[in-house]
Amino acid sequence: MNEEILSPASGKVLEVDEDSRTITIFMHLYNNHITTAPLDGMVKKIRPEKGSFAPAFFRSADFNMKNTIELSTAYGDVKVVQLAGIFTRKILCDVKEGQVVSKGERIGKICFGSRVDLSFPMGFKPIVKKGAKVKCGRTAIASLNPSRLNRKQL
Repeated sequence: MNEEILSPASGKVLEVDEDSRTITIFMHLYNNHITTAPLDGMVKKIRPEKGSFAPAFFRSADFNMKNTIELSTAYGDVKVVQLAGIFTRKILCDVKEGQVVSKGERIGKICFGSRVDLSFPMGFKPIVKKGAKVKCGRTAIASLNPSRLNRKQL
């Protein structure tokens, strides 16, 4: 089985952290700001948070306004964090808790420049590098590594 996680946003990869299993994507003002489901799953939890509006490409943006969408997938939970940037004042969430979504399906939109952080389940290995340009719902950014799974999961 060779399952791939699709990029939930269009933009440039700012960080790939295998230890925390997180990929950070910066969306420039000129990128498409639609957010899509990286895998098939069910919306487990949606958590909006108020915050500041620092430039999204800085680590201080971790404290910006954000919306976390947690998906329950066949491989484990996936978190898509829609994070506001300096110009962003609105994050749209197009899904509800309990809703089933398909890989590549629209789950929201961030108005203007912003950032998306994707936390992926164990067993997946990032296949993008820092600086890579990715397309929402089209670019594979992580792949299932069968050697990391125990035999019961295969």
